[in-house]
Parts: sequence; C-alpha cells; structure tokens
Amino acid sequence: MGNDLAGTFPADAPGLPRGRGRLDREQVREAQRPRLLRAAISAIAEVGYSATTVADIVTRARVARAAFYEQFPTKEACFLAAVGAGRDSVLRQVVTAADGAASHDWSAVVRAAMREYLRVAASEPEFTRAWTLELPGAGPAAVRLRNEYLDTLAATMRSWHRMSGSPPATDNTYLALVGGCLELFYRYVADGRTAELPELEDAFVSFLTTGLQRFEVPTAE
Repeated sequence: MGNDLAGTFPADAPGLPRGRGRLDREQVREAQRPRLLRAAISAIAEVGYSATTVADIVTRARVARAAFYEQFPTKEACFLAAVGAGRDSVLRQVVTAADGAASHDWSAVVRAAMREYLRVAASEPEFTRAWTLELPGAGPAAVRLRNEYLDTLAATMRSWHRMSGSPPATDNTYLALVGGCLELFYRYVADGRTAELPELEDAFVSFLTTGLQRFEVPTAE
C-alpha cells in the first residue's frame, strides 16, 4: 500500500470513458467519488484545510465542478467523507494484523496492531497529515469525527484486551492510553517525521501494556 488514500491526477492521466453507452450516470458518479476523496486529501495535506478550495479539489481530481456538487454540498463534506473512508481502510488493515496474533497474548496483539498502524500511517503521508493536523480545524463535525475515531480505537483495544483474558480496565483508561499514543504520533507528524513513525512501535507497545497492568481493575466476584 502506498498513497492509496490521496492523489492528484495529472493532465495527461487517463480520464473517465466518454461517449454514449460508455458509462451510465451512476457508474460515472461511482468512478468520480474516489477521485474526489483522494484529491481532497492531497490538496488539504499540501496547503491546509482553510486554503484549499473546491477548485483545487476538482482540478486535482480532473472532475467538473458540477460533478463535485452532485456528490458533496461543501468542501467540508468532501473532506469528512475522505477522512472517514481512509479511517475505515486503516482500521481494517490494523484489525487484520491484530487478528493474526495469538489472541491470548495481549502484548503480541498490541505489537501486531501498532506495527501495522504505524506502517500504514508512514506509507500514507498525505492522509496522515490531513487527518492528524487539519481535521481538528475543519469545524465541529470534524471534531466529532475525530472523537469518534478515538472512541473506536479505544473500544477496539478494550475488545482485544478482554479477549486475551486480562482483567478489564475502565473505558476512560483505554481512551487515555489511546490519547497518549496519539499525542506523540501528532508531534512526529507536525515535525515532518511521518516517515519515522514506525520507530514508535516499542514505545507504544510498552506504554499500552504497562499502562494497562497499572490501571486494570479486578472483576467483581
């Protein structure tokens, strides 16, 4: 995987098939949507959310402005859809990696998940920059989307932890641990060190495993 979640289509890139009978209207919309999502991430990662315009997005996607508004009412809606699609893709890959580890070995599950998460983030620098640095400033709906993402990560961690047979911690403990990891993640991205994210694997694994050992609460007898 590499830059599957962002991209600019150059002027000499193949366009969508044209002419009667080549693609029906719904097929055209389905083909245009991922181009717009990838172009939005690419533009916002490069110049920032506030500076990005719909014109920037459609130019990168090689899609007409009218086609953009058939899909999205605003730039914000397009960006949130792009982040949501990317988030789902990343989580699928992380869950697949974690499922390949022994479910009873909490440390092994965490390591497999963190290794894949950091690998994917480093391989998708535009998407990583866009959601990490630009999403919080894209309005209240974007903040809610970010919080939902953190909640999903915490809930996934809680599920893995309980499957390992370990005593459960509180919901806020899982959320705090995820937040702690993402703060260091944010600093790397903000400092232009996205390619170096995989080096955080040991720190994240240590933080998550020892953190839960300290804050686990016993189950009721």
